Amino acid sequence: MHPGNFSVVTGACQMVRRDVFEQVGGYNEKFAVGFKDTDFCLRVWKAGYRTIFTPYAELYHYVFNSYGREEANEEKLRRWKCEQALFMQRWPEYFVGKDPWLNSNLSSESGYFAL
Repeated sequence: MHPGNFSVVTGACQMVRRDVFEQVGGYNEKFAVGFKDTDFCLRVWKAGYRTIFTPYAELYHYVFNSYGREEANEEKLRRWKCEQALFMQRWPEYFVGKDPWLNSNLSSESGYFAL
């Protein structure tokens, strides 16, 4: 994998200048369970900045230890689905159009961007 432009990166490992973070309004609190990092990156992109990925960073992120799996908790799953609907409403072009940085080896037809 090579460094380069991506539409989004995980919020578990983001570095962003404070002025850019404040300019786009930080993370949207309406996305409490999911999508806050994706929404943030897309707003950064819309403001004219780029999201860069580097394969040289190492990260150990134990997400399910922190939050638990959405599927295991009915309330979290319900909230995640509501946030998913809000995200799709807020960013319809992300689903209708072609993501310019989507890896051509991945399928955008799958909900999981499967190989």
